[in-house]
Amino acid sequence: MRIAIVGAANQGKTTFINDMIKEWPVYRRSNESYRKAVKELNLKVNRQGTKHSQRIILDCLVDDINQTRKGDHVLFDRCPLDNLVYSLWLHEKNVSDIDTDFIKESIEKVKESLRQIDIIFFIPITKAAPVAMQARDNRDIDKEYIVEIDNIFKAIEYQQQRGASPFFVKDDAPPIIEIFGSPLERTEMAKLYLNNTGDLVETASSVLTPENLDMMESLMQDQRYAIEDESKLKDEKNKIIGAKLGDKLTPKDLYNPSKKSHKRLK
Repeated sequence: MRIAIVGAANQGKTTFINDMIKEWPVYRRSNESYRKAVKELNLKVNRQGTKHSQRIILDCLVDDINQTRKGDHVLFDRCPLDNLVYSLWLHEKNVSDIDTDFIKESIEKVKESLRQIDIIFFIPITKAAPVAMQARDNRDIDKEYIVEIDNIFKAIEYQQQRGASPFFVKDDAPPIIEIFGSPLERTEMAKLYLNNTGDLVETASSVLTPENLDMMESLMQDQRYAIEDESKLKDEKNKIIGAKLGDKLTPKDLYNPSKKSHKRLK
């Protein structure tokens, strides 16, 4: 199982990966070569990202996936989808040299690479278990920026869960599954999809036990998106669907239905 952990900065992705490795020692972390590249090449990231930096980071993320094989148990702290989200933000805000052609190029790389990922665990911003901002190297802790990045992830998830996304290959895309709550609750949620050996559970019936349903019901009562108004999410969703890819392309042209889309947990 090759699992990508995605989401905006400061949402506990690294903590979740560490907890997963404790629960399933068969897993290892990916090489995360992009971190080394950012440091050694002094790449501009986040709101300062450029074509140059985003292309190098994306290539590192793709290479890390390509160095694994089907059947490996690997956890990816970020994946090509994260890179695309940040590039989309830069493109939408028009604060970088990232243009339509670059976005098109990135989409094709991301679509192809994600075929090798089995599951995407997405950690959204929630009111159920807010995470305190912690400044680290190359981490942007501006709250508004982080929420905007989270909105883009949620818009992409919204499309994928409904079987239509321009960012995934038709019939060959990993499900996007939300993981939220306290560290313990996140691990328990992951157990709904992974068995004792760290592989995907075989049937839905093994997931929907009375104990699991009770746990999920309790979590759902507390789970709330940080976005107070639905129109804000719809606006972000429409921007992602269009992605400003030119007058000749319509949202319908960008759709790429996936039969593997996962039923949203809401």
